[in-house]
Amino acid sequence: MDQGERYDRARICIDFGTALSKASLCLDPLLPLEMGVKPLPIGAIARGEHPLLTPSVLYVDGGRLYFGPMALDHARRGIDAQRDPLLSFKTVLGASNVQAALAAKLRPSMDPTGTFINRDALVMYLAYLDQLIREAIELAPNIPNEVANARRRYTSPVWKPGSGDDKVFEAIFNEAAAVSQRLGKLFHAQEGISIAQCKDALDKAAAQPGNGLLETGIFEPHAAAATALAFTSMPTRFVLVFDMGAGTVDFAAFEFDESTDPPALTEIKEARQCSALAGDEIDRILIELYIRKRGGEKSREDELRLLRTARLSAREMKKELFTTGKTSLKTGGLMATTIRINELMEDQSFRTYLTALRNTMAASLNIVLQRAEAVGANVVDVVLAGGGSNLPFMGDLVRSAGQVRQHNITLRAGPLSPANPLYNSVDVGLRDVFPQISMSVGGALVEMMPAR
Repeated sequence: MDQGERYDRARICIDFGTALSKASLCLDPLLPLEMGVKPLPIGAIARGEHPLLTPSVLYVDGGRLYFGPMALDHARRGIDAQRDPLLSFKTVLGASNVQAALAAKLRPSMDPTGTFINRDALVMYLAYLDQLIREAIELAPNIPNEVANARRRYTSPVWKPGSGDDKVFEAIFNEAAAVSQRLGKLFHAQEGISIAQCKDALDKAAAQPGNGLLETGIFEPHAAAATALAFTSMPTRFVLVFDMGAGTVDFAAFEFDESTDPPALTEIKEARQCSALAGDEIDRILIELYIRKRGGEKSREDELRLLRTARLSAREMKKELFTTGKTSLKTGGLMATTIRINELMEDQSFRTYLTALRNTMAASLNIVLQRAEAVGANVVDVVLAGGGSNLPFMGDLVRSAGQVRQHNITLRAGPLSPANPLYNSVDVGLRDVFPQISMSVGGALVEMMPAR
């Protein structure tokens, strides 16, 4: 058996998070999980804050393109020039008209040269991720280099059967493969890559694409459910996935049948919802609270500078606020303005947000509870996934949603993390990050897709 045949069941799944990108490898779904499933340290290769996460950022500056952590650094320095980074590719992946979204030009504040459309940016960013993945595999002592050429998957925030979008993304993956091969190690250069080099690589890739190895897109909650059921020590028949990312909150429910091989995971489609009540909405409320408490600026230009600074700092502020109970930000040469957790929890906009999120969750949960009651099941798992799953109010929110109607079902709710005793087979070193990487893990692990 040659090396190619040996790893023909290997899969790599990329999760383009609104805030952070992740990638995981499944060497073989038939291997024990601890041997077969490996999150890839693309954050370490990108010099990010966490070894498994890299910021989903691209920035155009001084005739050059920057990616990931370097792009964020340049964005912070570009505030006074009224410049914005391209902060996420999720809006393109989830667009109702993908072709139109891909063809749209980047805003002048993102690309003052007017060179790039969204499709170019996505091709370049995918090429960047390909380089991170290949180097992560090359440097890993326990991963064979051959699996760098395993089939690729990507997680998608929407599932649009028969839309033809997979063909569109297959072409993008193929062009990204050619760009990755052409520009190679330049993606890691501190000085970025010149626009001329990027444009040349894009043009050549369009004329002669490579092999991006794309197999399929995976619906994100399906990937999270697959992870939960793979790692749980106490499997149950019904699972509601509550995937809270930065850009969207996705609810999707599944019925699990262990009698088939591989086990079947059938979606309860009536429970599916996608809402904008996500992490970015908390950021927006936090920014508004900060600006009200700090006071306004004298000029429109100063107001915009303050807003850009707050937006780039919002995710770090939110993390600090929910971890330590307070956060502060200093802008414009003034003293730092501090916000305490009770100020956010008592803010009317935040209270309205929590009520809306609770009601949205209850709508999906009630459908699953009715299905469970109809077949005499007595347990439903509510799996909290995504970057927002560790927010301290999530447990109370699920309990509140479960009390909207009377039922006799036991709800087992908790994060998709070894912090939850249901998932004690997960490496404890992944305790805090596992809810975020779970979609890429499940996307690589899924052996059989359900009928579309």
